[in-house]
Amino acid sequence: MPKVTEEHRAARRRQIAEAALRCFARSGFQQTSMADIIAESGLSAGAIYGHYKSKEELVELAVTEVLDARFLDLAQARTRDPQPSPAELVALLVHGLRDQIGDLQLLLQVWGQVPINPALSRLTTSIGGRIRTMFADYLTEWYHRHRGMDEAAARAAGDADASLYVGLVQGYVVQTVLFADFDGDAYLAAVARMEPRAGEARAAARPA
Repeated sequence: MPKVTEEHRAARRRQIAEAALRCFARSGFQQTSMADIIAESGLSAGAIYGHYKSKEELVELAVTEVLDARFLDLAQARTRDPQPSPAELVALLVHGLRDQIGDLQLLLQVWGQVPINPALSRLTTSIGGRIRTMFADYLTEWYHRHRGMDEAAARAAGDADASLYVGLVQGYVVQTVLFADFDGDAYLAAVARMEPRAGEARAAARPA
């Protein structure tokens, strides 16, 4: 019998996770059963339970996989020359979400279940902390390298600004889903206009 590769297992996990997210979008998290997910995926129950033991574990691992893919985007961005600006990072992340999830309403549907589902609330709190840390570390490095801040000032600014950049990503997702006339390109262009040019920022950072 041929050996199942890790690539095949990862592809199967993605297939199951995507089926689950489609079910959640249609019916909500509480109303979706594992039987619904099995039917949506087109796989056998054994294939599903070989990867996920429960609906809660499935959504936790599915969301974690999405997040880990964005961490990979970040790691690659930090090695580029020139390094993407924070605004370019926002664009990179929202495009990555669209490419991976497809319909962003799936993500918004899962978020909508958070206030009424303690397990999802704990998961999103943990994920929120990881995302803020991701942005804080990136911003700290950017401010130090491109805005001329010393390391302590860059860290303070990065920590303070991280939640704003998380909100910019969330705002893109929410407006994409809620507003039919939302212009994503104009939104990202506005994010870019919020940033001072590197030379201007370095001048502002120098003491008078």
